[in-house]
Amino acid sequence: MGLRLIFYIFARINKQYRMERLKNILNWLRRCISPMYVAMLVAAFVLWFITKLGDTYTTDHQVTVVIDNVEYTVDCTIRGKGTDLIHYTISSDRSSFVIPISDLTQDKPFVDNKGQSLVHITAESLKLALASRMDNIEVVSVGSVPVIKQSANTPAE
Repeated sequence: MGLRLIFYIFARINKQYRMERLKNILNWLRRCISPMYVAMLVAAFVLWFITKLGDTYTTDHQVTVVIDNVEYTVDCTIRGKGTDLIHYTISSDRSSFVIPISDLTQDKPFVDNKGQSLVHITAESLKLALASRMDNIEVVSVGSVPVIKQSANTPAE
């Protein structure tokens, strides 16, 4: 019990010392730095940030694509103004893109080792389909393109 009391008193004194020291530092800052300087510093940062949002940026982004009622995640490289990229990232419009199979160009169908008929979508057609659904954002490239099962409504080319 005695050791606990000593630790409690030490922690209490240490806490009071830290609080007093923090108050001293804040008082020193108030004397040396004017509130107008802080306001101008914040205003300069906000203006700098707004001007930087007008620049064009390129970034990698994962996009959810729904083809034949099956969701696929595709890695894309997109380019756009900072404001458009932030709007796209925050907005709920980007949750998923429904793309009909008729909008996509496919390679020749093939059969996997399980006997399922599969179709490979060309990267260029997926890139064009995504670009037509993204406002003010350019799709630079598309990562690995999904291989989909050929269904009855999938046209064979």
